[in-house]
Amino acid sequence: MKCAGKSPNVLRVLQAACVILLSLSSNLALSAGLEKLLMPGRVIEGHADIEDDCKACHDVDSDRAIASLCISCHEDIGADRESKGGFHGRFPASQRNECVVCHTDHEGRNADIVAMNSGLFDHRWTDFILDGAHISVACGDCHDADERYRVTPLSCVGCHKKDDTHDGGLGPNCDSCHSTSAWQKAEFDHDVTGYSLTGRHAKVECNDCHRNNNFETTPRRCAACHNIDDVHAGENGNACHDCHSTTSWSGILFDHATTGFPLIDAHDDLQCKDCHRRDDFKDTFANGCAGCHRVEDDHQGRNGEQCDNCHKPTVWSDTEFDHADTAFPLVESHADLNCSACHKASTMEAVPASCGECHAIDDSHAGQLGQECESCHAQASWTESIRFDHDLSTFPLTGLHATVACGACHESNRYHDAGTDCVSCHRKDDTHKGALGDSCGNCHNSNDWAQTVFDHDTHTSFPLDGGHANLNCVACHRDASSVAADVPSTCGGCHVTDDVHVGQFGAQCDQCHSTTSFDGVESLSGQMP
Repeated sequence: MKCAGKSPNVLRVLQAACVILLSLSSNLALSAGLEKLLMPGRVIEGHADIEDDCKACHDVDSDRAIASLCISCHEDIGADRESKGGFHGRFPASQRNECVVCHTDHEGRNADIVAMNSGLFDHRWTDFILDGAHISVACGDCHDADERYRVTPLSCVGCHKKDDTHDGGLGPNCDSCHSTSAWQKAEFDHDVTGYSLTGRHAKVECNDCHRNNNFETTPRRCAACHNIDDVHAGENGNACHDCHSTTSWSGILFDHATTGFPLIDAHDDLQCKDCHRRDDFKDTFANGCAGCHRVEDDHQGRNGEQCDNCHKPTVWSDTEFDHADTAFPLVESHADLNCSACHKASTMEAVPASCGECHAIDDSHAGQLGQECESCHAQASWTESIRFDHDLSTFPLTGLHATVACGACHESNRYHDAGTDCVSCHRKDDTHKGALGDSCGNCHNSNDWAQTVFDHDTHTSFPLDGGHANLNCVACHRDASSVAADVPSTCGGCHVTDDVHVGQFGAQCDQCHSTTSFDGVESLSGQMP
């Protein structure tokens, strides 16, 4: 009977009508015919075998709920409602309403009385809540279209059997290792096996140790897995963990201090094979550093075998010998030198203590200045901070000489090659071209070459007075290269062009003219014959 959507009063009226009609006829055939006549439509294909038996679904003789009749056939649904499991046991409306509220019949053989809407269905009302990657899975990926959804298996292996690389060897409880977030992300706690995964073991894949999904007979000894890594070829036994750790196979735990030779500083970073050539570590070593460092001994054994007197275990090239204990402390630039810079042979052999003996190749003076280089050079820098005081030499620097660069006078570092007379440097400045000799200092001074100090009154027999006092040298000395004797000492010798007498009165112009003014003529009284 089609009952969905009908109010309870209507249902009671229809039931009463059925009772009256049935009671009017005592003939069973007539009763069945009347039921057919009152049936609102054909039932679904699944109910076709009970279509003629209205009482299978409708109990008109009592107030018994229709749901109880449904459950009498659909026992699995009744069991869910009773245990509050499955969809019909968990969904609240299923507990409150009659079955016909959701499932109506008499709609025809091909009617879908389930009307399942997968887009709106909430999987939380089932025994399998969707979480992780299951949320995005389509219904058809888990539920077979030809079977009822309730028969879909709830165990992981029910769907993931094809993904089980263990081929069932670990049982059906996949969720003990795998999670719904990602099948490949195993969360198995290896501690429960009695073999905790520490260090790099925690990052290895399962099949790195469990080959061919063998989990039961996997060995636990280090050598069983690391036999290929055992450079000792088994000679040191199977207790690899005595020296190696799970953090790093190359990270050794062995305490070398127990051998009487603790590994400190640079030795601590060495690999075993750096010293031990034999894989069983049973090498024998000579006493002292030289046993290992002979190839690094630049002294070739000349300084003995107690390398640790000078060298440190931090860095072989970092020596701790204190040169201040010798007669030659190393300071400034000397402090950074390598031993071999001075000690060409053994450090035990004597090394010259004077600068010149070591720096002969650097002596650009070619030995002219002796061996006491430190009188000018400093240890901070050979070429900088030169301390030479020229005033202590035979040629003190005065005037402009004090500001002149060394190279202006000294053409090379052979300083003694430079002359001390003026003309050695000022020959190009000598306008006299040597005619006045080499004693330039008689006229010139170091303050200014152009300012002369020559006193014509005292150095010659021709004092300069009157108009002569202010004359420039070249006014009389026309040729600077000529000697003083080449200049006439008579007035007519210079003033011939000024003689208006054309020589008639001789060359003694000073009889009438004075040095104050050539144009001024003195009185001739008493002077004429």
